[in-house]
Amino acid sequence: AHDLRSPFNAIVGLSSLLIEQIRQKDYDSLDQYAEIIEESSQQAMALLLNLLEWSRVQTGKISFSPVELDLAKEIEDAIGQAREAARQKEITVERELPANAVAFADRQMLATVLRNLISNAIKFTPRGGRIAIAAHAETDGWQISVSDNGVGMSEDTMAKLFRIDQNHSTPGTDNENGTGLGLILCREFITRHGGDIRFESEIAHGSRFTFTLPDPPRN
Repeated sequence: AHDLRSPFNAIVGLSSLLIEQIRQKDYDSLDQYAEIIEESSQQAMALLLNLLEWSRVQTGKISFSPVELDLAKEIEDAIGQAREAARQKEITVERELPANAVAFADRQMLATVLRNLISNAIKFTPRGGRIAIAAHAETDGWQISVSDNGVGMSEDTMAKLFRIDQNHSTPGTDNENGTGLGLILCREFITRHGGDIRFESEIAHGSRFTFTLPDPPRN
């Protein structure tokens, strides 16, 4: 409730201010207010999506339907969804994606994993920074990584990741909000695929999250 309240307070408060200034024909700073409203709306939407998907996992109402996917296209689609957030922070998004990469995955689950890892990388990277997304073939599947040159994590923070019993939410470099559910969903969905997710991080040097997507078993 706290994490949702912050972006909605910004949306409601600045929307009221916009209306009042437009009525008074005072157009100073309207573009700045609009940008903050958009950014707050994106934050609220991301939080709501994670909460919805987490509730579906907990009630057993989410299906697992892996199919053959164009991995590079799925990653590019996820980057596209985060493009505006990266643009607002002037963050460069690099990629190392092989052509004709076919992965076996549930499209919706993979999209959720990519969305959360990329948005987290943007969230904890300062203005003018960079993030990098790479995919490499392994003997039995694919390894995908999302890295950044952001603030990094302390040992205490790393110990609390992927744990639902820890109420842990760290503001981003522009005070972006989060619930901590995103990484828990990532672990849940990658585990469903038979893969694993791991991370490495260093304070002031950034973080790297890596997950695997195994090939389907051969009969």
